[in-house]
Amino acid sequence: MGDNEPYDTFEQFLADHAPGGKMSLDGIFCVTDGLAYFILKILRRLGLDVPRDIQLIGYDGIRFFGDADYLCSTIVQPVPDIAELCVRLLLDKSIREKPSLLCLPVTYAYGGTTREDARPALSDRS
Repeated sequence: MGDNEPYDTFEQFLADHAPGGKMSLDGIFCVTDGLAYFILKILRRLGLDVPRDIQLIGYDGIRFFGDADYLCSTIVQPVPDIAELCVRLLLDKSIREKPSLLCLPVTYAYGGTTREDARPALSDRS
């Protein structure tokens, strides 16, 4: 597999799902904001408007990349809380068994790659 092959595969998949410039998907959820940025560049090359033609959301909360006009809508992980919890679990000798599952809340951060009407109302936010 060449270095660009996964990206070429993404581009071919997106081109196949945008016949006549009309996307057959409502949105794309990416595993990182970096991947969302890459996908955005492909969508623009295909002549698609994000978020009008298709919505795009990243995951990790980085949001900012090379283009000044790019701010990704994203799911933000509570990184300081994750770090604090990990350190506490590693150092606290009174904890005999480590929990098998820990859940920390994530938040949605609007960034322009999802439609405005998809944003939660202020009253819906915790």
